[in-house]
Amino acid sequence: MKLQNNKKSASLVRKLARIDIPLSSKETLEELLAEPIAYIPDNRLRKPTVMKDVMNQDIKVVPGKALSAEEEVSLFLKLNYCRYKMCQIRRKLLSSRWSKQLINELLSWYDCQQDSRSRIVTANMGLVLAMAKRSDFPGVEFTDLVSEGSMALLRATDKFDCSRGFKFSTYACRAIFKGFSRTAKMSYRYRTRFPAQLDYAFEKDNYLENLRQEKHEEWVDEVRSIISNNLAELSNVEESVVRMRFSLDEKSNSALTLKEVGARLGLTKERIRQIQNKALAKLRVVAQERMVYG
Repeated sequence: MKLQNNKKSASLVRKLARIDIPLSSKETLEELLAEPIAYIPDNRLRKPTVMKDVMNQDIKVVPGKALSAEEEVSLFLKLNYCRYKMCQIRRKLLSSRWSKQLINELLSWYDCQQDSRSRIVTANMGLVLAMAKRSDFPGVEFTDLVSEGSMALLRATDKFDCSRGFKFSTYACRAIFKGFSRTAKMSYRYRTRFPAQLDYAFEKDNYLENLRQEKHEEWVDEVRSIISNNLAELSNVEESVVRMRFSLDEKSNSALTLKEVGARLGLTKERIRQIQNKALAKLRVVAQERMVYG
């Protein structure tokens, strides 16, 4: 089964490589085709005349202002109708040759369902904030509650069945509170195992910085050795440019800019850049060989 899935994935990648669409659209298309698309079944989704009226509605959403029952139903029908159409198109793409028209339709329906989902979440985000303010979970940060509540709101939006006749807020409040409780349990479990308050001052460690500095010094010594023994066969000008640009001379305290090096050697800034790049390419080849062969 795993081998079969790998073959399907490889075939999908090859097909995606051949189509001429933006990279972001390819990534979205790959996600849509990789996994089945879920939607909440509703008899109205199979009635084009009903859904045409629903899809033509332009529902304005104001953050913090609750939707009416009719607006809420319309948005959820839009969301699931878009996913229903996406599911149909996905099935066609996986069972037949791809066409640009089908791909564009799938991406268009995807954008439509994202818009509907965003409007639902925007209209109900006040629930998360209000519940987070009223909740009392000692030791749990307000921002953690809001974060988990927002994720719970998104999950609730995906699973809500508007055909059952009750308000989305009733369903969402339960999901949000469960999210709060889950965050509190994780926080309490952590505090039980690590009862001492974390002091970030103790976390400061310059080990990585020192290691980075040591590696840098080792490479500088390596480059100096290559240049001193002329292992990279640099010309006199190339050697001078590298030494001045990267402060490789023991007596030099600071590296010079391209313009400063050019002024010393009587060359333009662009010419110094070209000489530098050529010299670095030579040094890189020799350094890699010495790394591999010791």
